[in-house]
Amino acid sequence: MPNMDERVGQGQLGTRVRDRRVELGLSARAASQAAGIDRNTWSYLENGTRRTAEFNYAGIERALRWAPGSIRAILGGGEPTVLPDDTPPAEEDDEELHLVRTDPQLTEDMRKRIIALILERRERDRSAAVEDTRRLIALFKRG
Repeated sequence: MPNMDERVGQGQLGTRVRDRRVELGLSARAASQAAGIDRNTWSYLENGTRRTAEFNYAGIERALRWAPGSIRAILGGGEPTVLPDDTPPAEEDDEELHLVRTDPQLTEDMRKRIIALILERRERDRSAAVEDTRRLIALFKRG
């Protein structure tokens, strides 16, 4: 059972994560995908209802554009370190997102909205690909 300090830390982390996600204009689904974690795990994180496994920290920090170690800092009562917009994209990042993040003519609000749309489109594409795969499997099983 977590002690009072751990519960307070999880609550603060959840609030910080939710605030940052909204600031970036990401849906919870898009943020969880960018972090490479399950949507329910992301919900538990934001709600502060469960402790998040440490192996998820890097993906969460990457999705929120926080420097490594930011989650531990928050849990310790400190502040996250926000990466500057001119930070080169991580290996997991791609040219499409990099173009949006580095275009000097886009306002921060425009960037947030475009990135959210890109991530939503990717989710639709991924869902369609899964359905196509299921149809192919069924087809091959019959034939």
